[in-house]
Amino acid sequence: MFQRMTRSRYTKLLLTFLLIFALVSTQEMTVARAQVANVAIGDVPIAQLKSEITKTTPGPLRNFFAGVLAAREGRDEEAIQLFTQALPSLRRTDPDQAALALRLLANVYDRDGLYAHSTPLYDELAKSNLLNRLTETDRQGAQDDAELARVLADSPAQTITRNGPVHLITSRENPLGVITTDITVNGVHSEWILDTGANESVISRSLASQLHLPILPGVAHTSGGVTGIENELHVALMPSLPLDGVTAHNVVLLVLDDANLTLSDGAGHSYHIAGIIGFPVLRALGRITFHHDGTLDATVDGGSASAGSPLELRFFNPVIEAMVEGKLLPFTLDTGASGTNLSVRFFDRFQAEEPTWKKVQTKNFGAGGETTSQSYLVPSVALGVGGRIVTLHKLAVAPAAQHADIDTLFGNVGEDLFQSVQSFTFDFPNMRFVMGPPLSAPNATGKH
Repeated sequence: MFQRMTRSRYTKLLLTFLLIFALVSTQEMTVARAQVANVAIGDVPIAQLKSEITKTTPGPLRNFFAGVLAAREGRDEEAIQLFTQALPSLRRTDPDQAALALRLLANVYDRDGLYAHSTPLYDELAKSNLLNRLTETDRQGAQDDAELARVLADSPAQTITRNGPVHLITSRENPLGVITTDITVNGVHSEWILDTGANESVISRSLASQLHLPILPGVAHTSGGVTGIENELHVALMPSLPLDGVTAHNVVLLVLDDANLTLSDGAGHSYHIAGIIGFPVLRALGRITFHHDGTLDATVDGGSASAGSPLELRFFNPVIEAMVEGKLLPFTLDTGASGTNLSVRFFDRFQAEEPTWKKVQTKNFGAGGETTSQSYLVPSVALGVGGRIVTLHKLAVAPAAQHADIDTLFGNVGEDLFQSVQSFTFDFPNMRFVMGPPLSAPNATGKH
C-alpha cells in the first residue's frame, strides 16, 4: 500500500501537555493549580480544549493552551501571537512547556513557509537543554525540522495568484489508484499525485532536471511513511506552478532520486512518480472538491460553516474525528494513500474483536523501498465522517507501533473512503470536511 512520502518531522505527530486548571477557593483568594498530564494531543478533543481554556485564568499558561487550539484549527496568525506572548514567562518558569511552545511555534511558521522565523526557534532548542525535554520521537522530529528550515531560511514564502476558478481533470488510472492530474510547466508535461497527506510537494530528480530547477544548498532527510526508511534529499523552489486559474509561486519541492519514487504495487508492476502536489499548495487553493467523475474544483471562498464534520490540522496533517462504534476517534485524511490503514491504538482499543480478525503479512511501500510487517485484517469498520456513514472492508490494523504519525491516531483514511461517494470536499477556509452523496444513491448526479 502506497504511503505518503514525507520528512520524518512531518510523519510524527507532536506530543503536548494537557493543562487542566482547577480553581481552588479559599477565604483569601482563588488560585489556579496546574495539573500537567503527558497526554498525546490527539487524545484531546477540540471541545475539551475549548472547555479547559474557559476554566483557565488569563496568563501565559492560558495563552499556551489557546495557542495549541489555534494551531489545530488552522488559525496560524493567532497561534503565532499566543505562543509568542506565552514564551517569555514559560522560559523562566516552566522549561517543559517552553520546549513544547518553541516546537509548536516553529511548526506553525513552517506551515506558513516562514522558515526564517522558525530557524531561530530550532536553534534555541538545540543550543539549550530544552531539546532534551521533548520525547525521543519529537526530539528527532525537531532536529529533522531544523534541517529543512535552515535550507529554506533565505527563501521567499509560497504565494498564490488567482486569475479565475480552478477546474482540473483528474484520474485514478494508475497502479496505486490515487488521484492524479496532468500539469504542464515550462512546456514539460507530467502527471502529479494530488496528496493531502504529503506535507510538502515532491519532485523526482529527473523532472527537476528537465525543468532546470536549481537545487538549494544543504541537505534534509525524509522518511517513507510506515516503512521508516530514511532518505537523503535536496530541496528546490519552483518559481511558478500553474493550476488552471491559479498559479502557486515559490513552491517548496523535496527532490528525491527517481529510484526512491519508483514504487511497486505488490503485483509485479511499478509506478514512477514524477511529482506530488502536497498539503501547502492544496490548502492555499481554499475550498477544494474532488468529484468522482474525474474533476477537481477549487474556490477561495468557503462553503457552509456547519456542513459535514470539523476539520483540524496536526501540523501539516488534515485530521477528522470519525464516529466508530459510538466514539469519536481521530484519523488522518490522505488522498495519497491507496487505502485505509488502522493503527496500534485501534488494535488496542478493539482488541476484544481480534478473534474475528485474520493474521496477514502486509507489505508497506514508501520512498526508498518496502518493508514487510505482521498485521491483522479487520473484516469491516463503519465510519461516520463528513456527514455520511461509510463502511470500509478488509482493513489492515497494526498490532505494534509503526513509528509514524499513524501511531498517535487511530488510522490513516485513504482512497477506499473517498471512492465511495460522488464527491468530497476539503473546505480549508471554514475547516470543514464534507462527503457528497454515496455513489449508489438513487438519482445520483455524479457531481455536487
